[in-house]
Amino acid sequence: MLMLITSILITVCLVLIYRFLNTKNKPPIFGVYQQKSKTYWFKFLFMYTILKIRQLKVHLNRLFAIELGRSSDGVMHVQEHDVNLEKLYNLGDNPKAVDGTYFNGMSKSGAALICGLARRPQRICDAFLFLKIEGEEVLLTPSLPDTYLKKSSEDNDSHEVQGLSVANFIPMRTWKLSYNGEMKHRDDSNKKIKVEANLTWSANFPPFEYDSQMSPKSMASDMAREPWSADYFKLLKKFHQTHYEQVGFIKGTVLIDDKIHELNMPCVRDRSFGPLREWRNFHRYVYHFIFLDNGDFVAVGSISQPSILSHLTVGYFCRMSDQSVISVDSSNFQLYQHGENQQLPKDYGFIFEAGGESYVVKVQAQDEVTFFIGKDKEAKFYEKWCDIEVNGVKGQACVEWQYNNVVPI
Repeated sequence: MLMLITSILITVCLVLIYRFLNTKNKPPIFGVYQQKSKTYWFKFLFMYTILKIRQLKVHLNRLFAIELGRSSDGVMHVQEHDVNLEKLYNLGDNPKAVDGTYFNGMSKSGAALICGLARRPQRICDAFLFLKIEGEEVLLTPSLPDTYLKKSSEDNDSHEVQGLSVANFIPMRTWKLSYNGEMKHRDDSNKKIKVEANLTWSANFPPFEYDSQMSPKSMASDMAREPWSADYFKLLKKFHQTHYEQVGFIKGTVLIDDKIHELNMPCVRDRSFGPLREWRNFHRYVYHFIFLDNGDFVAVGSISQPSILSHLTVGYFCRMSDQSVISVDSSNFQLYQHGENQQLPKDYGFIFEAGGESYVVKVQAQDEVTFFIGKDKEAKFYEKWCDIEVNGVKGQACVEWQYNNVVPI
């Protein structure tokens, strides 16, 4: 009997090994998006273990640093880690280096703000500002839809160009955003008006740092789909950027043709910096900034950078009830199912998971603006203002759709 059982087990193992060796991997969807291969689960378990250990190590180091940072009076002061993250990044000599800031805010009444300013070497900036004020048309900075700008020689190394200025005031607490100059109406580019904005962004939630807080489950799953090699991991390291986001409120005044408007709305900001950002490496991405009426916030989306990650799920959930910031573990939003050929859907839905809970998202687009980034307009962006619902809770969202701009303009 024992010999029979052993024989059966050996036969089963041989059959499984044969099937494994002869199973063909599925081709990438649209030639871009990698699918699960026969080695997926081995790679997933390996990478999940590595990422969990790395995350635990970062957490323990952070706790140790906090203990060292306590003053003799027992009060926690601004942490060195926060200061280092928020200070200006040294761009060095790499022509593709970047140090970018971004703000995106919306109110229940329909006001909105989108602002980006990325420093590049040799005094180059990618910069833009959209303002949507109640009772006013959408206003935009004069160069739009182009964002490629040159700083004047007297400018110092700061997030500042042609009247637009963004500066940190207190690390991970407060930023100042100002604009002084002409803006134009979206529907009439020849109609220029004088605008002066003085705004303060203040934090309402702790920051979410992608290096240390991104879900190991999500990251391991996406990496396990890719074909691995020594060159693959070299590219991962080469393309790495530091990126973090934080949810808060932006408040202040906007003076439009001598008429003062008050702004006060929830607003997310992000910061990215690193030695290399090449927009042509991105196939596309979709990122949802969701402001719910109950005070919760969700950032969730998908990125396709085929040379390293053909589909990467990213995001986090800010819960007002306990001020927690929870990473998104999974999402069924697949890029190839939504607007692959720049035919953007007006309404759609998807499900994501965070903190062991599932959330059903319904999106209804209402309005949009577009622009390009790069000297050669390498990337095209759609910013879509939407009505949204998450598990029955209503709110507003700005959804950013980015595409590799392969068609000459």
